[in-house]
Amino acid sequence: MDNSVLIHYHSRHSNYFKLSLWTWRDGKEGSDSYFSRFDSFGAMAKVSFPLPFFLAHCYVIVKDQHWNHHSSEFRIDLTQGDAKKEVWLIEGDDTVYYSRQAAVASHAYSRRQPRAFDMAVNSRAFDRKWGFDGWLGFSYQETQTDFRLWAPTAERVELVLYNSTDESASVHRVITMTRGEQINPNHHEHNTIGLWSTTVQGDLNYQAYCYRVYHRKRTFSDTRDPYTIATTANGRRSIVVASHHLKPEHFEVKHGKEAFWRLDNPNQAVIYETHIRDFSKSETSGVSPENRGLFKGFHESGTRNRFGDVTGFDYVRSLGVNYVQLQPIFDHHQNFDSDGNYAYNWGYDPENYNVPEASFSSNPHEPATRVLELKSLIQDYHDSGLGVIMDVVYNHTFSSTDSAFQMTVPDYYYRMNPNGTFQNGSGCGNETASEKEMYRKYMIDSILYWAKEYNIDGFRFDLMGLHDVETMNRIRAEVDKIDPRILIFGEGWDMGTGLAPEQKAKKDNARLMPRIGFFNDDQRNAVKGAEVYGDFKRGFVSGEATEDKIAKAVLGSDELSSYLAPEQVVNYVEAHDNYNLNDLLLALHPEDDAEQHRHRVELAGAMNLLMQGMSFMQIGQEFLRTKLFPTGNNGQLTQADRERAMNAYNAPDNVNQINWEHVTTYKTTIDFMRKMIAWKTKTPYFSYPTYEDIRKHVFVEEAESGTGFVKYTIEDDKKIEIVFNSTGKRLQKPIESGIIMSNHKKTSHDKSTLEDLSVMILDITE
Repeated sequence: MDNSVLIHYHSRHSNYFKLSLWTWRDGKEGSDSYFSRFDSFGAMAKVSFPLPFFLAHCYVIVKDQHWNHHSSEFRIDLTQGDAKKEVWLIEGDDTVYYSRQAAVASHAYSRRQPRAFDMAVNSRAFDRKWGFDGWLGFSYQETQTDFRLWAPTAERVELVLYNSTDESASVHRVITMTRGEQINPNHHEHNTIGLWSTTVQGDLNYQAYCYRVYHRKRTFSDTRDPYTIATTANGRRSIVVASHHLKPEHFEVKHGKEAFWRLDNPNQAVIYETHIRDFSKSETSGVSPENRGLFKGFHESGTRNRFGDVTGFDYVRSLGVNYVQLQPIFDHHQNFDSDGNYAYNWGYDPENYNVPEASFSSNPHEPATRVLELKSLIQDYHDSGLGVIMDVVYNHTFSSTDSAFQMTVPDYYYRMNPNGTFQNGSGCGNETASEKEMYRKYMIDSILYWAKEYNIDGFRFDLMGLHDVETMNRIRAEVDKIDPRILIFGEGWDMGTGLAPEQKAKKDNARLMPRIGFFNDDQRNAVKGAEVYGDFKRGFVSGEATEDKIAKAVLGSDELSSYLAPEQVVNYVEAHDNYNLNDLLLALHPEDDAEQHRHRVELAGAMNLLMQGMSFMQIGQEFLRTKLFPTGNNGQLTQADRERAMNAYNAPDNVNQINWEHVTTYKTTIDFMRKMIAWKTKTPYFSYPTYEDIRKHVFVEEAESGTGFVKYTIEDDKKIEIVFNSTGKRLQKPIESGIIMSNHKKTSHDKSTLEDLSVMILDITE
């Protein structure tokens, strides 16, 4: 590997011909490197360390020939940015800068531009001066198309039109765009000084384009439109498409009362998470070979496995859930293997937020196809009475250096450190800055686009704790104008350092964000335990003494965090991250026989559904889905197999695809879970809308620590009793009335015995 870095050096004295670089890496002797050319900043040198591995950092000293004068030691982090590493060093300043804009703001820079890095470190002032409140992207009419780009730091912007929508098409025409002239910091709808626009006459339907943004006279970036709604197959160029070409037959956008599939009471939601490719990629799905792993395969009807049991779309419709949640369906980074085939990726690598993913389309080279196929999918689920929730990832982008954001307004859309490095609370190389006016606007505009154009019924925010409270509340308020029944929830983990604690949209701040939901990891850990980065913990179903937290979760979890209402609570025991429930319980209880294991899974799944708040489950949770794919000798699981199942975001299809033969193997468990889902969705007992209602109707009778036994009653039109038992043995407890539901057939024959690993619902109405 090259392990190279381009070094820019600025000296107040401009005596570059006398200078050279002394470079080295840990444990090795140094060597001379030389400046090879100049730019407006100073001298430039490329330093390389050819090695068979990635080098984390290297060291540089700028010196004269005889070491009479030299700089301090600069330690350069080679993990910053993408393939092209670039740093700026300044005589008299010991900081290594990873952004030119940060460097020219240095006091040691002879032509200092003190406001050059305001977009990163003084964004309030920057936003006040440059912010814009109006539409961005393109506006198509048959006779002309208007284009708008917000790029306040650009010296010049050009619109580049291409000869076709092929990703390698040549340039057809270059048009100079005009900067706005209105200055109005108090009314940003009239503040156009950061806005570039142009109008092109003629019919531009299916016209490919990009923006050429000049950051300096001879330095420019060609970037797709951040607001693009259609792209070339590789996602690198934007395409104008007329709206009437993007509406499939029978597709209708409905909100309010017309959207009959949306819930008036969100606490009755059972959200079913899945991934487009995983859903139908396996031949066991019975989906047509040409549709497997694609949007089309996700709603193909009439599919069955080789045993004749219903699979896929028809199976989901029969299960009783009321929402499907789709892992990322927007355009994300595409990796390819050595044979040129698409390499698996869950999609948490955003590229073009408002464009459906190409790899799920039957024809990625036809720009409208992926849009039409996704809308057709959504329509079929709506017609079946199911809502569609979108997993959105606004907290980071795949690339820091060549995202549309960074190429349009460098260093603005991300949280930056003073030295020009990207903050990385996401763990993905960067984190976006939702608190800045124009990224907040982008998030809101994007969410509203998906809701209005695709009729999306809810949004699950990845790493929502990286966003700020005000932005999330603004999103909630804007979505409410469309339909207040559209769901908004996310991962409220406390991550990153760029926001003050009270600004973070994290679970601990739920009280600041009414009607926004949070994944309830307190309940998750209490019920099933957890596997987080290979660290295993036991929960109630494994004999851990968590009865106190189970009791609080039964009552809506308001004592576990600062929730204002039960609809802010998203209960779950399995999601795409970490071990599946099945795999976790196999690891924690290798001594279980098949029946014990199945009952343990059923107990955890039922507990998740029989608690106040919303319920969330991953596809296959009810038929013991596994990601443990053995690659060892004689079909043995290796440690690598286990670790891959813990974080399968880029694991191959044989790990992630749904094995639909499980719907035959585990019919009993599926039938039981289907009945539990009905209790959640069809009755009022497990979905009271307020904590006052819960306190009025739900009463915990027994939850003594270490007993493995929890009992509570619900008094409504009838009085029911719910029992969870994980004692590890049968309990001799009298059952006073009729058993409505149990995961043990034996229980109905022996009215005085509670089986181990059991859940029961009893009618005790007097």
